[in-house]
Amino acid sequence: MKKKKSNLPKWKYDFSCKKCRHIQYIKDKAKRRDGDYCIKFIERTDAGLPSPIHADDDRVVRCDCFEAIPEEGDSE
Repeated sequence: MKKKKSNLPKWKYDFSCKKCRHIQYIKDKAKRRDGDYCIKFIERTDAGLPSPIHADDDRVVRCDCFEAIPEEGDSE
């Protein structure tokens, strides 16, 4: 008799790429990139470094290079 698998909680995202300031439109025929990409992610990938996106044991996905776009009206 098979044991029933316990259901894991769903993945949660600690960030939204749409709200990151490193997202830009890139058209690079040599690497077949055409669309919105994270500049920091591409730099790390092209350099052979590990991905900045990782998941913790609590099933939360995080990005090391995430920086929110400052909203209009925010004075820093």
